Amino acid sequence: MENALFADPALDWDGRCASIAAAGFDGVYAVPYPLTGDEMPRLGVLGEAPARHGLRLAGVYANIDLSLPPDAPWNARVRRLCGIPTGAPRVELSFKCSDPAALPPALDDAIAARLEPLLVLADRHEFDITLFHHSFYPLETAAHAARIVRRLGHPRLGFNFSAAHSYAVCSAMETAARLRACAGQIASFNVCGCRRSAPRPPAKCVYFPPDEGDLDVRLLFAVLREADYRGDVIVQGHGWRGDLPAMLRRSAAACRMFGKTPPCPRRDVATAG
Repeated sequence: MENALFADPALDWDGRCASIAAAGFDGVYAVPYPLTGDEMPRLGVLGEAPARHGLRLAGVYANIDLSLPPDAPWNARVRRLCGIPTGAPRVELSFKCSDPAALPPALDDAIAARLEPLLVLADRHEFDITLFHHSFYPLETAAHAARIVRRLGHPRLGFNFSAAHSYAVCSAMETAARLRACAGQIASFNVCGCRRSAPRPPAKCVYFPPDEGDLDVRLLFAVLREADYRGDVIVQGHGWRGDLPAMLRRSAAACRMFGKTPPCPRRDVATAG
């Protein structure tokens, strides 16, 4: 999950794709921030650099601000993103509220209303929309996302499971239980090593490669094996600092290993959180 895509005008996107491919990944998931009007043309060629390195463009992430009207610049850019064929099979959307005082009282109604015109574009351009549950956002849990999906019943609408965003608000064992409840339904699985900013939830997480941090993600991979999950495993790279190629290699190796081997007992698993 390449979160630095548009953050630095000097970013060598081609070079980063080369590093991702060399580490053993088969795809890249793009987070095109800040997504200003000048950068919209880049969306149409988003998949070219990954393809040069044998990678597929697995998805594109954006978020909608419920405190702003649909035609506000921030939200209008998301609609424009959905109207540009990027070549990605899905757009994953979270729902934030930058002004808590403006949170809609009928939250599910408001989310459904924002999704309906985007699903028209999804049908037209043949991509899926996945609800990305995000800690400390109004759409915070996978269970809530699943409820929205059931309500709309659209064949192109699904939801993901994010390990870090679940661990930010509940214990490690509860995170595994929440994944177990929906593993047969999720469209994608987002994973990383994570460490909370405070000893107990709720607390925002800092992200690391999957073999680092306080959450034993082997528990989650075991749940995926039980459910015979065959979808994408997306490694969350937000905020990584240090030797990026080495961190990518560690991440790819850890996911391959965790996907094949059962978790070993670890002292902090039961007491995490």
